[in-house]
Amino acid sequence: MINVMIYIAKNGRQWRILPTGFGPWQNVYFYFRKWKLEGIFKELIHYLHESVRKVFGKSVSPRVELIDYRSVRTTHHRDSREYGIDGGKKVKGRKEQIIYV
Repeated sequence: MINVMIYIAKNGRQWRILPTGFGPWQNVYFYFRKWKLEGIFKELIHYLHESVRKVFGKSVSPRVELIDYRSVRTTHHRDSREYGIDGGKKVKGRKEQIIYV
């Protein structure tokens, strides 16, 4: 059953036009819907994610890091020649970058 579901996801096929070797489409769809409602696929993805992280020597759950930046005005003088670029606009000032861990 898993092979059929992978085949459908990979090829974008409709349930009703499965190749004959996979059996009746109604049976495949019945199990797909049942497993989806029971949360089997979410559990499987979670398990695979943890397994791959362990193989690469990382912690089971990734730590959260956010990167943020913004333009900060550094001067109010009209003659200032210090410009930065933010969103395609010339902005007086510098960029401030912050990493939250």
